[in-house]
Amino acid sequence: MIKKKIVVFGCQQIGVDFIDFLLTREDIEISLVVTYELPMDKTYGYKSVLEEATKRGLKVINPNRITESLIQEIKEINPYVIFSIYYRKIFHRELLKIPEIGCINIHPSLLPEYRGPVPTAWALMNGEKFFGITIHHMDEGTDTGDILVQEQYEIFDNETGYELYTRTMKLGAEMLKRNFYKILNKEIKPYKQSGIGSYYGKKLGKYTIDWQDKAEYIRNMIRVHAKPYNPAEALLLNRYVIINKATIIRDEKYVLQGAGKIVDILEDKKLIVSCVDGFLRLNEYEIFPKLTEIEEEIYLKIGNKFD
Repeated sequence: MIKKKIVVFGCQQIGVDFIDFLLTREDIEISLVVTYELPMDKTYGYKSVLEEATKRGLKVINPNRITESLIQEIKEINPYVIFSIYYRKIFHRELLKIPEIGCINIHPSLLPEYRGPVPTAWALMNGEKFFGITIHHMDEGTDTGDILVQEQYEIFDNETGYELYTRTMKLGAEMLKRNFYKILNKEIKPYKQSGIGSYYGKKLGKYTIDWQDKAEYIRNMIRVHAKPYNPAEALLLNRYVIINKATIIRDEKYVLQGAGKIVDILEDKKLIVSCVDGFLRLNEYEIFPKLTEIEEEIYLKIGNKFD
């Protein structure tokens, strides 16, 4: 049996899952694994492609960039296909031309919308109700290649940025498995991306609430930044408040009283805060430095206002 040579550029959990799938295929040879590890990957609970590929006896490297020597090495391998699985670097034109059937990428959005990094976070910020996953050919643009497979999924009401991102990796891995041989055997006819689409850059790592924003936007930003990421921040008098979960409240008993003002405190210390167009219930938050019992009576008081 002549095995098809495959090079995998992959990161995070989906990279490990795809490699494990390839290892079950007797007609496939993983000739090289290229990854780009970040320290936070383990913090978020993702397995290390570098470590897991090494355990499985594969040749794996972790370069800071795609070098000419790496491109030359891949030319010598002469792979049938290259898969980019959440890889963090842009492919050079010279690299794109090497594989027999091209380079294949998986992207967690409904292309051409939300090209670029972390599209799931931007979808949450923008209040989208659905997201998608696209498997596509790679060209010199950013997520602009011809589409092979595309699927749409619902975004759950209280889903956080971390939960949605990790779910896309699970769904994406399964999508790759279902379509793997159709892609290899060129049974899927690719089609051009239609329309202008949209591109979003990197998401800022820190979010400080501006209470002049609409309640829905604030709540969506809290979802995006929820743990284990960096939760949303606010200032109450001279204390920092880290907000991890919030819910929009629509209750006629509450009257708008200005952005950031505490209008009610529930028995479980959840705060009802007035925004410019509605109310947020802060379901899960921490105050730093931590308040004493006496300080709680001063800080957690109706009428106090977040800066």
